[in-house]
Amino acid sequence: MQSLQIDRQLTFSGDGNNGANIVGNPSNSKILTEWNFKELALNETNNYTVFIDTTSAVALANGGITLTTAATDTKTCSYAFGGIHALCANNPVVEVKLKLDVITTVAINVGFTDATTEATALLPFLISGTTITDTASNGAMFCFDTEQTTDRFYIVNTKAGVQGGTLLSAVQAPFSAATNITLRVALDTSGNATYYYNGAVVGRKVNATTAATPLVPYVGIRNNTATAHVATVRYVRVWED
Repeated sequence: MQSLQIDRQLTFSGDGNNGANIVGNPSNSKILTEWNFKELALNETNNYTVFIDTTSAVALANGGITLTTAATDTKTCSYAFGGIHALCANNPVVEVKLKLDVITTVAINVGFTDATTEATALLPFLISGTTITDTASNGAMFCFDTEQTTDRFYIVNTKAGVQGGTLLSAVQAPFSAATNITLRVALDTSGNATYYYNGAVVGRKVNATTAATPLVPYVGIRNNTATAHVATVRYVRVWED
């Protein structure tokens, strides 16, 4: 077969709506911005606002960039794409592929937030026991924090400072050290959030965030002990209508 003719539009639904699913040179109806962290200069012209405390570091590395916390308790290192204003009106989606060197005594946030910079001890979302705290006013993210009662991923959100979270099962979100995982958060025009873990839907939150508030893609880690932790971020992809 040499060609496929469609009168109007070929539509991929479900997981295929945002993922790469055509081999060749297609023209996507969604706008895709991506960072594969190959030959990329780390500076403000590349649309990010990096928070590095006095001893943590962001660096180019083999297979991605590394976010490395200092070997001091509650040090953070984050990478916020402050030059991207994701608007719910445009049905934004962020997808991040990353791995952690170890998954003990560490916290991680991935998703959309309006908190683009943080103090040394903070991430947009942290969990102690079963209590979720946030410094963001709006956002939807994946959060893993070993200060929580059960060391598994939560899907979290905050709308106008009112936060919520749901603990995922080990089947939904298997997590191992030094193993790549893919996390995706998709927002619709009403501010509802759908969460994907390794390509599968693991949850949805209605009215997760204020639809009119601009958000930015964000990745951040915090150590919960006096040991350095390293996250290797393989890529960040953002889709919008």
